[in-house]
Amino acid sequence: MRKIVALTLGLLLIMGGLSFISISGQDVSKNITMHFSSPKFVDSNEYLKISLEDAKGLYIMSPGKPMLPRVLKVIELPFGVRNVKVEVVPKGIKEIKILKEIEPSPAPVPISPREYTPSPKKDKEVYNSYEAFPHSWFSYRVGCGLNGKMEHVTFVAVNIYPIRYVPAAGKIYVAGSVDIKITYELPEKNLIPNKGEYDLVIIAPSEFSDELQRLVEHKNSHGVKTFLKTTEEIYAEYNGRDEPEKIKYFIKDAIEEWGIKYVLLVGGLKSLIYAKPRDNSNAGIKGWYVPARYSNLLADEPGYLCDLYYADIYKEGGEFDDWDSNGNGIFAEWRNVEDMPEDILDLYPDVALGRLACRNVQEVRDVVDKIINYENTAYDSEWFNRILVVSGDGFLDQQDWDIQWNTKGLPDGEYTIYAQSTNDEGEAGPIYEVHVTLDKEAKTKLTFSHDDHLNPALQNGYPAPPITDIVSVSDGDVLGKDDYTYT
Repeated sequence: MRKIVALTLGLLLIMGGLSFISISGQDVSKNITMHFSSPKFVDSNEYLKISLEDAKGLYIMSPGKPMLPRVLKVIELPFGVRNVKVEVVPKGIKEIKILKEIEPSPAPVPISPREYTPSPKKDKEVYNSYEAFPHSWFSYRVGCGLNGKMEHVTFVAVNIYPIRYVPAAGKIYVAGSVDIKITYELPEKNLIPNKGEYDLVIIAPSEFSDELQRLVEHKNSHGVKTFLKTTEEIYAEYNGRDEPEKIKYFIKDAIEEWGIKYVLLVGGLKSLIYAKPRDNSNAGIKGWYVPARYSNLLADEPGYLCDLYYADIYKEGGEFDDWDSNGNGIFAEWRNVEDMPEDILDLYPDVALGRLACRNVQEVRDVVDKIINYENTAYDSEWFNRILVVSGDGFLDQQDWDIQWNTKGLPDGEYTIYAQSTNDEGEAGPIYEVHVTLDKEAKTKLTFSHDDHLNPALQNGYPAPPITDIVSVSDGDVLGKDDYTYT
């Protein structure tokens, strides 16, 4: 969770004023001003690419629709606030005429190797329209979760679209800045105790209790206030549509009663041979020591295991998030039924949660022994402050010439490509020759070529500045009938 929040905060851009205004006893507003740099345009054969420094590489990525920059602004509000409203007013809008269409967003492709990477296909309804895309200057979503300081907060994630495109008119509108106003109602009371009685709760079946009690005592001795709750106790004390929901209600209760921040589930499938991993579309229960929630994807796809369900306790307003917002009894649903809206999920964790997927008492004993031994001995061990890093030179300071091979106007035959690079000290490498065949009827064959041209005067070449050639073709390659893209 810390890494996710750190990444999110790294995308924030605040350039301007920030203010709080108290409207009345329970109503609060927050005002933010953001300024944007000028867009950059790159002519890419058939299309025009637009980038914006403030977007930090983020784009609207809806397949077939124009790929335009988006700026993400995440604001933290107190936990449990209600009726969050966001207004965004663009300022300094400029109209710019463009001569080419903006590049469409690509469709998702499998990670597995592909011999042919299809070009993005335009959504004709959008590209033939005189309406601005996107339809608004902004969108936003509200959720509840833990921030980087492990504090319960409300997240307001505002996506701002500083550039809007009118395809049929061949023009864009660019905002120089925006004023953001957020209004909300403060909660009547704080649901989360300021100081927790416990830090960690372990959830497991009673048959694991004896071994886990050793872990409870160990954690308490190290200042991590811990207690054990069995699944049998939870099922007897809490209501819910199924066993996973009962456990989730218990976790909610543990947050509000004892202020827990960490949850450890102990128990996986009871057997790799006879245990049934899934009882229905929503959960695996009978074959599990601690049940598992499943998502529900498109059509008849079986979904996937998702312990995030147990960590995502709250949604906007501090309300319980059951992951069944459309109320049809199917959890974490994504368009399973025609014309049925998918479930709207919060997806921000409200506890740090993990699972030890032990299948028997012996596995519990083994992993508890390992945890206790590590936490008791690792810190003072000789090896504890040693680190092994396996890495390579990313050449992040290299200049990418963005060369694109377009062979449509060349006749078939043998060709020689010449390349030469210089480093930041002005030293030039040798002229690099690559011999390739152009055959528009043959299958494309490309291999990546990389030579550092290291300084031989130094042992192994380093730490001299390399003079690196990185070329997307090698000797003997064939430029054939297939389009090819390196990423």
